[in-house]
Amino acid sequence: MSNFRSINQMVELSMIPSDLKNPVNVIKRTNPEASKNKDYYGLTSAAIYGPNASGKSNIIRALYEFKEYVRTSTDNKPNDSILLFNPFKLNNNINNSSSFSIDLLIYNVLYTYTIEITRDEVLYESLFSYPKGLKVKVFERFRKDFSKGNGYEGIFESIKLRTTENQLFLSKASTENNKIAKIVYLEISMLLTLTTDNLHSDNFNKKESTSVFMDEEILKLSKSLIQKIDTQVVDFEEENGKFKTFHLDANGEKIEFEFDDESSGTQRVIAFIPLVFLTLSYGGIFIVDEFERSLHPEIAQYILGLFNDPKINIKGAQFIFATHDTTLLSPENNLRRDQINLVEKNSKGETELYTVSDIKGIREGNFEKWYTEGRLGAVPNIAKETFRHELIEFINS
Repeated sequence: MSNFRSINQMVELSMIPSDLKNPVNVIKRTNPEASKNKDYYGLTSAAIYGPNASGKSNIIRALYEFKEYVRTSTDNKPNDSILLFNPFKLNNNINNSSSFSIDLLIYNVLYTYTIEITRDEVLYESLFSYPKGLKVKVFERFRKDFSKGNGYEGIFESIKLRTTENQLFLSKASTENNKIAKIVYLEISMLLTLTTDNLHSDNFNKKESTSVFMDEEILKLSKSLIQKIDTQVVDFEEENGKFKTFHLDANGEKIEFEFDDESSGTQRVIAFIPLVFLTLSYGGIFIVDEFERSLHPEIAQYILGLFNDPKINIKGAQFIFATHDTTLLSPENNLRRDQINLVEKNSKGETELYTVSDIKGIREGNFEKWYTEGRLGAVPNIAKETFRHELIEFINS
């Protein structure tokens, strides 16, 4: 992604392991139809660390707003602005285009989808696949100039004529039930992404997971875990979009409580846990900003561990999260160097991203200790002594 909020130059969040000799927390998929049985590898989780205002949230927001534009671009009317366009403002990029690209492995076939946009139009859009391990064009677009690859015989001309300058061809083709476009469209639309706006809103704890509870097995698992993490909640129910919880009184009788009577941490666990189980159950992608807020560190570590457990995460689910919780970096959580992404701003105010594996001389070790000591970078630079003198002068004045 490039030219989005604090992101100016291209930033890449990679889920490809940098060291295949270390099999920990790595998913392997093989395409049997590809020549030489093409293998693909992905990390099960990725943490994003950095000081306040470094751009961690903008990376999560970019993924969310990109997904939403793909999902809803066909709703755009002529002359509607493209809401995804939110350029870097500290230079002249406000008039330049923004780019977004995503690689997805679907049914063990790699797809690469790319767009380049301004506020008013799609300048470029393409979808390439690698069904035999070799690059194949599905479609490519330069403004209103479309060219087709495989899979659009008979309907391509009709779809492109009805795709306006502010709409995505992928979204339009998906509504026409084109097979290739639809599976990529659905995969992007199903990215479960929680920004700070929706994760920490008043409605999240009460509404976000209600639809998930329609699955009886997820509801059963959620109740079992809630009982095992010392919340004192012995049961909970959802009815017509509202939760209620139950505690035991001195006589062992179940007493009903309003959901608002529970602590914010208990509310968050009850609403959040089902989404974890849902993602693990179908091998999805779960993306969360400020993941640890209102969660005890032990619970946050437990959730991360579920995605990194090869006996649990057999479907290849991935967990991407931004956090300030350094306990997740402790050795017992067994994070790889390439699972730890660090974000900071350079002297131009631009967000830059790198992994611990990019730092020369850093091997496996106590990443929590090294991060808090500043050895890995991406920590706040506070002029403590300078401000201390200012504060003393203020207090004494």
